[in-house]
Formats: sequence, structure tokens, C-alpha cells
Amino acid sequence: MKIQKATNISIIVAISVIFIIYAKNFLVPLILAIVLWYLINAMNSLLRLNGFVKKKIPLSFTLIFSTLIMLLLLFSVGSLIAQNVNGMINSAPDYRVNLDHQLKRIMESLGYAKTVDFNTLSAELNLGDYLGRLLNSFSTIAQQFLLILLYTLFMLLEQSTFPRKILALGFAKQKRENISNVLTSINKAVRKYLGVKFVASFATGLLSYIVIRIAGLDFALFWAFLIFVFNFIPTIGSIVATLFPSVVSLVQFESLTPFFIIIIGVGIIQIIIGGIMEPRLYGDTLNISPLVIVISLVMWGILWGVVGMLLCVPITVILIQIFAQFESTHSVAILLSRNGKMISH
Repeated sequence: MKIQKATNISIIVAISVIFIIYAKNFLVPLILAIVLWYLINAMNSLLRLNGFVKKKIPLSFTLIFSTLIMLLLLFSVGSLIAQNVNGMINSAPDYRVNLDHQLKRIMESLGYAKTVDFNTLSAELNLGDYLGRLLNSFSTIAQQFLLILLYTLFMLLEQSTFPRKILALGFAKQKRENISNVLTSINKAVRKYLGVKFVASFATGLLSYIVIRIAGLDFALFWAFLIFVFNFIPTIGSIVATLFPSVVSLVQFESLTPFFIIIIGVGIIQIIIGGIMEPRLYGDTLNISPLVIVISLVMWGILWGVVGMLLCVPITVILIQIFAQFESTHSVAILLSRNGKMISH
């Protein structure tokens, strides 16, 4: 009996992994649409619960208003990125000359006789492949943006029917309460994570923008936005976000002073906000083992690229909450958790 149960679980896991891999083009836009739908509803709840709008104003009106604000924000960010990328492309020839000069200086100071230029360095480190994958991930999201908006629109139109559909399934009262409790737990955990992460990443990006402007690096707003986005990637995100503008400063300037200003200044900001303040703000809400976060980051990064890295923590939070509700998977939830304390309904 136990062998049969283990076999069935193995088959389910294998089918799930195959589906996640081969249904990537379908699942990624759908999950991003769910995230966008969630953010719109979170903004709508914020407007209504904090007294920004009167209670007598219809829910549909504030929901439409929240949707328009979110779309305006997305288009503004997209326009900002496009302008900065075009500016960086126009400045690329000057950066290329500066980089070759800096490499020559470094090699001479190390007593290395062979000339090393950008082409040699790029070939040795395979930079083109890594940058190509990163740009491909963002371009894929941009191409699927209309599909994401379409999914989000239909979810907004149908969300009022979700409670009625659960009721129409004919579950017993206890089971309906369990489903409601699970959804509430997931909503609470994900909302806390996204809320804290957004505030922490925004503060990190804003303070980093000030440091980058002081250093005099070009396109400071773009680098600050990149830091904001990469901070949603656990562990390695903050490191990569700090290294990007620091390395570019070596290309733009002859002196090493801007490099040290950026890498030390942004590094201190990352440590204070990400290493000290964030864990305290999460409290017991983000009950995930640090090892599990790293494993999840690597796994979802391999499966879905940058998008998988950005979503790995919310996905793991949801899985832990679901596993905790069933006796057969409760032990899995305990192993994935940070402190082993799980509440099942």
C-alpha cells in the first residue's frame, strides 16, 4: 500500500514538473496576470479601507480607478525604461572605448603583457549569452503584455462570482470554511510579503538613486529602478543590483572614486534595509527556510528564467500554505518552513 502511494505521488510530481516546463508560455502570462490582478485588488482595498474614498461609492468604480492607476504606472515605467535603454545604446560606443582603456590599465598594473579588450573579455566570460537570456526574458514579458492584460480583465470581471461558485460546488459547511481559511491564509501571507518587499525595495531604490546621483553615474533613474526590481529576487538579487551600476561606473569614469561610492553606499543600504529591517517587518509571516528559498530560486530560475526568480518566494509561500492543510503533505510543509510551526485547518 505504501509502495503504491509513493508511486502515485512520484507520478503526480513528474507530471507536474513536465507540465511546468512545457506549459511555460501559457503559465507565465497567467501567473503574471494573477499578480497584476492581485495588485489591483490590493490597491482597491487600500483606497476603501483607509478612507481615501467614501464607503457609499460603488466597489466597481474604485476597482476601475485602481486598474487605470496601475496601468498608467506600468506604461510610465515602460516608457522610462525604453528611454533609458535608447540612451544607453547611443552611449555604447563611448562606453566601449572607455572599457577597453580601463582593461588596458588594469592589465598593465598587474604586469600582464597581453592586450585584453571587450571582445576578449566577453568571449571568455560568455557575457553575450547571459545578457541575451536576460534581455530575452524581459522582451518575452513585453510581447505577452496584451495577453496578460486580457487575462487580468476577465479575472476582474469574474471575481465577484468566485464566492458563489465555491458555494455552488455543494461542499459541506466545514469544507467550505476550510477552503475559506486556506485562501485567507494565502492572501495574508502573500500580501504581507509583497507589501513589505515593495516598501523595502522602493526605499532601497530611492536611497540608491541618491547615492548614484552623487557619484555622477549616467541614467541614475534607470539603475535605481533596476535595483528596485532585482531586490524582489531573494539572495542574489541585491548583489546583482549593486554590481551592475558599480561595474558601469568603471566604464564611464577614469577614476575609481565613483565605483567605491556606489558599491559601498548601495551595499550599506542593502545591508541595513534587506538584512536588518526586512526580516523584522516580516516577523513570522514569511515562514520559509532560507535553504528552501535558495533551492526555490535556483529551481524556478532554471524553469522560468528571471520571471521564475521574481515569483519563487510567493509560489513557495502558497505551496507551504496548501501543503499544511492536508495530512498527507503536512510533513512536507513542516520541512519547507523556517521554524516547523504550521497551522492546519
